[in-house]
Amino acid sequence: MTDDNDADGEGWSGLDETFTRQVAAVAGTTEGRALADAHTVGDPAVRKARPLGLPLRLRPGLREELEAFVAAYHRMIEAVVAAWEHDPRLRRVLTLPEPLRAQAAAAHDTRVHLLRLDLLPQPDGRWGVLETNANGPGGLAVVGRARAAWRPLLTRHGIDLPRPLPADDATWTGRWLLDLAERHTGRRPVSVALLYPHRADRNAVRSYQDGLGALGVRVLHADPRELRTAADGAATLDGEPVRHAYAKIGMRDLQLLAGDLGPYLRAVRERALFVQNGLRARVIGDNKLCLAVLSDPRFADLFDPDDHRRVQPAVPWSRNLALCDGPTVRRITRERERYVLKSPLDANGRGVVVGPETGDTAWAEAVGLAAAGGWLVQEYLSGPRLRGGPDGPPVQHDLAVGAVNGRLASAFVRTGHEARLNVARSGRLHPLYL
Repeated sequence: MTDDNDADGEGWSGLDETFTRQVAAVAGTTEGRALADAHTVGDPAVRKARPLGLPLRLRPGLREELEAFVAAYHRMIEAVVAAWEHDPRLRRVLTLPEPLRAQAAAAHDTRVHLLRLDLLPQPDGRWGVLETNANGPGGLAVVGRARAAWRPLLTRHGIDLPRPLPADDATWTGRWLLDLAERHTGRRPVSVALLYPHRADRNAVRSYQDGLGALGVRVLHADPRELRTAADGAATLDGEPVRHAYAKIGMRDLQLLAGDLGPYLRAVRERALFVQNGLRARVIGDNKLCLAVLSDPRFADLFDPDDHRRVQPAVPWSRNLALCDGPTVRRITRERERYVLKSPLDANGRGVVVGPETGDTAWAEAVGLAAAGGWLVQEYLSGPRLRGGPDGPPVQHDLAVGAVNGRLASAFVRTGHEARLNVARSGRLHPLYL
């Protein structure tokens, strides 16, 4: 795969083109082909596992810039989470459906432990923010293992590689969770429950099972609906106390199952059960309407001025469509090629309507639905392109970075032929060296 700059001028200067050519040559060897086939993403029980793309590398000097950006962005998201409870301006823009609104209001956790930031590189060398995920470690772990696996082969072929990222450690999925739990509860877990609806994608669950098991931690698997509360308020599974968990519960499941999750929600809310990001930080931090706050200069007073100056220019114009005035809604309806609509708590490419890919009638209907439902409307950003081989068609790509407590932990690039590059659709993950 080579940069497509010479084809249409839409490539991103942040990727190291020389490295890409070198990796393509190594991938053509017997060892390279075997390695490329060995790493996949996806739960075979839910959908066919798909091979990862070849590794890519950022050009020198961008890692430090990206680290500073992610740290500032993390602080801003935490500021939004912390202020939501007492700032009526925020609650008006960053709306939540019941019962999630009630759960967020009752919870008091404001730390965003894990964050994945999806960015869209721009031709000028910068990037625009697409969305925030206050979760999503599965892909970060998969590409970390792939980066580590490719490193010896690439090094033997004389290819220089930057220092590893934290997720390149095979035990990263367990280690960061144990460190985090110990810091917040004062107790290092000897057992951890992996909580997920039984029909959920288990790609991340398997990563945590492997990472925790390698560290000697006992792992319990359960649907969160199976959790119970003991007389002393402790969370239990089959009568056994459970104090620490990794929760793989998407926002859609959290809404649908909330009526059956009373013991789980109460245990997390009352801090009898530690899970990553808690409740409020997860529900608010994962909400796409955060970008309507970060984009709007009227909320600048919530943030550190230096953080705001660093992050705000990278956030495309974004608003809660329900709060836009009539002329603005009519402009959005009329100029669909300039906008994207996003359902606030959907994931995996669901609930996204891309104006340039939508007919006029369907777009007008989508704008009406989004205005009624309080969706995010965002300025459309076109993505950069890579060419899929000497004669292959160009593909779009993005840039995703993951952070724990605001510190960069992993990164990947997704490529595909759709504007929505989610792996649940047709996107392909590429390990990214920084």
